[in-house]
Amino acid sequence: MIKLNKNKAFMLIVILIFSSIIFTGCWNYREVEQLAIAAGVAVDKNADGTVHITIEVVNIGGGTEVTYEPKYVESDGDTFFEAARKAITKDGRRIYWSHAKVVVISEALAREDILKYLDFLFRDAEAREDTWLLISREKTAGAILRGKGMLNPIVSFQLDDTMRSQESISVFPFIEMFEFFDRIFYKQVSPILPTVHLVEQYSEKTPHVGGTAIFKGEKLVGFLDEADTESMLWLRDEIKGGVTVIKNVSGTKDNVTLEIFKSKSKITPVIQEGVLKMKVEIDVNVNIGEITGSTDFISSPGKQKLIKAAEGQIEKEINNVYTMVRDKYNADVFGFGRRVEMKMPDVWNQIKNDWDKFFADLEIEAKVNVNIIGSATTSMPLKVGE
Repeated sequence: MIKLNKNKAFMLIVILIFSSIIFTGCWNYREVEQLAIAAGVAVDKNADGTVHITIEVVNIGGGTEVTYEPKYVESDGDTFFEAARKAITKDGRRIYWSHAKVVVISEALAREDILKYLDFLFRDAEAREDTWLLISREKTAGAILRGKGMLNPIVSFQLDDTMRSQESISVFPFIEMFEFFDRIFYKQVSPILPTVHLVEQYSEKTPHVGGTAIFKGEKLVGFLDEADTESMLWLRDEIKGGVTVIKNVSGTKDNVTLEIFKSKSKITPVIQEGVLKMKVEIDVNVNIGEITGSTDFISSPGKQKLIKAAEGQIEKEINNVYTMVRDKYNADVFGFGRRVEMKMPDVWNQIKNDWDKFFADLEIEAKVNVNIIGSATTSMPLKVGE
């Protein structure tokens, strides 16, 4: 069986689509030369309040072997839709949105009202519901798409690959466009999106996805860095893999990197002495991936010290990020309101209209249970001279 990589499969799909358009008698067919295939789009705001979009278009070329490279089309309009239509005057072709992988939104637009600028994508029949939405931490969103892809010349494709590898990293949330809109319309859960910025690699600026944008309704209110994002994901029961570094284990200067194999967060609302609280119990299976020192954390006594340190650090980080998000943003990005609705519907009916007030005083009790199931292929720490 012949296996195609993702990009070759994409090109095959595009060719098949165009073949079906060309060789059938559809009343509204469009020739391949009349279409500009959008891989992604960045949305910014001009000084006069109009919308500026940067569209990354796949430019297909080559003879016996098909090649593709990015081309950029920029356009302005009073709305996203108008700017998209005016792009025809720049490129000469109508934009084909069905294969757009990412939409990058500037921080300025997101703080104003993200729905105002994404309504077109929500309604348009060609736009895919599983498109990734990302918030740019650069001055403009367009700068992200004009960055240099290290593994793929099409930046939007590289961002798509990164997003689909989220469970191996756990430093940004896995949120598709349809889920984000669901969270906005379901008022009791504060929406979140991943953030992206440029980093320098080999003298080139390349996009890096990491961190979280926090929303209250349709407006951006703040950010979490990558470390705080990991803590947030524990509380959302969305840690699927990745690594966590336990620092200065048991009073030493040694750091131990744990590879996460499996994690399950049990989140239960309870009422204690008339007060609503959230009990969080996290069970996680890990492997010792790296030890930066010579301390023995492999033998039974050493392993117990490592387990205690890991449990304590994760619990502390979870409590810190929860308190910070609650007190600074009053945004239930953890979905605790939905947990109350599911587990205690009668209680929820009494408090749902004042959930912001209840969340502002909500306490959590976090308990982490770490199970070390292996230590890679080396059973003891490395020491010089042995």
